[in-house]
Amino acid sequence: RGVARPSTVGEFAMADLYVKRAMFPSMTNDSLGSVPGLFRRARVSDTALLVFIAALLATTAFAQATPDLAPKVVVVPFPGDQPYDAGAPVEPPPPTPALEAPPAMPTAEPVPPPVPAQTRTFDATPPMPPPPEQLDQRPAQFEQVGPTAMIDGHPREGAFLSGPGSFTFIMHHTFQTGLGVLATQMIPRLIDPTPGSFTNENARVAYLAGGLGGAAVGFAGSAVWQFTHWMSERTANFGIINSFFGGMFLGGFSDLLTKDPYAISWLTLIGATAGGWLTAIVGGGDLALNKGALITTGGAWAAIYTALILGIVASTGAGGSLRSGMDAIMLTPAIGAAAMALATLKFNPSVAQIVRANVFGAGVAGAVLLISALILSNHFASPVPYILAGVGAIGAQTLVSLLWVEAAEAPVAPGETQRPRVSVWW
Repeated sequence: RGVARPSTVGEFAMADLYVKRAMFPSMTNDSLGSVPGLFRRARVSDTALLVFIAALLATTAFAQATPDLAPKVVVVPFPGDQPYDAGAPVEPPPPTPALEAPPAMPTAEPVPPPVPAQTRTFDATPPMPPPPEQLDQRPAQFEQVGPTAMIDGHPREGAFLSGPGSFTFIMHHTFQTGLGVLATQMIPRLIDPTPGSFTNENARVAYLAGGLGGAAVGFAGSAVWQFTHWMSERTANFGIINSFFGGMFLGGFSDLLTKDPYAISWLTLIGATAGGWLTAIVGGGDLALNKGALITTGGAWAAIYTALILGIVASTGAGGSLRSGMDAIMLTPAIGAAAMALATLKFNPSVAQIVRANVFGAGVAGAVLLISALILSNHFASPVPYILAGVGAIGAQTLVSLLWVEAAEAPVAPGETQRPRVSVWW
């Protein structure tokens, strides 16, 4: 019990001897073994043990160097593989759906600050004039062939490459001149009491030659004019109206001077032609609508006032024939139209003003004429209805023209432009 734990083979031998002596005191040292003998045996035992350990290590190394006939496969589960339970695969859980990212909100681009306007001045240097010997030399490729694209500041358009009213202008003068010359040959023969003068061979030849010749002259003149001058629809349409005014003026004037049918018919044709051509020449190819309406209104109201005056004269018994009265009505429209044409040089009324004056003037004149004639027992035999109608028409036109205020212009917000106002009458 008091012996320390042996650590070597000799110590094991000495310990063994001590144990035997304690257990068998009667035994001798020889039987138990002497200490030197024990040490000798212990050294032999140590050598044998070392030899045994070396042989065991050699055997183990040889065994490890010998390859196996069948390699061993060791399955090591990798994290994330499918788990197995008793050899049966377990269904994996369904994959979690990926969350869609919300769309990115568009970012407003920064607005650059306004750049202040810069004022730049340039010194324009006019080009040097070409030498005198090169002024009259023009290359052949710069020669203009045919009509240009512009005429009187407008692009060429229409049936005859002049304007939208060129076709109307040509047809107007073609038919007017052709039918006018035909009328100069037919009307005198119709009035002539000589038998057969209207249907004989000479009359038919005159009709054919006059009609075709007049149409040719009217077509040629109007076609050449409209090809070199811009022609709008307004000018063409107002030219037709003014042709009636011109024909009425010279026809009535010639009828006052002579009773010759040839002179009256020819002067009527000349007046009608002059009215159409004066509209195109003096009024221009782009006649303004308000000016054309004012001229036409002047001719119409001149005829109306003349008729009222003739009614006053006839109702008072001052005398006069119907033919002279018709001549007066034929003369005044051209005078009224000419007066309004001169007024356009100073005044520039709008179309709405002209329409309002015409509507109110005609309405008041007609109502006053009818009411006064019904109230009076002698109806239209008295000059009072005509006087009241004329005064009412003039008063209504004047008051409406002067006191009717156009629509006020609305205030313009910053950054906006003023919009043109349109009258409710147009």
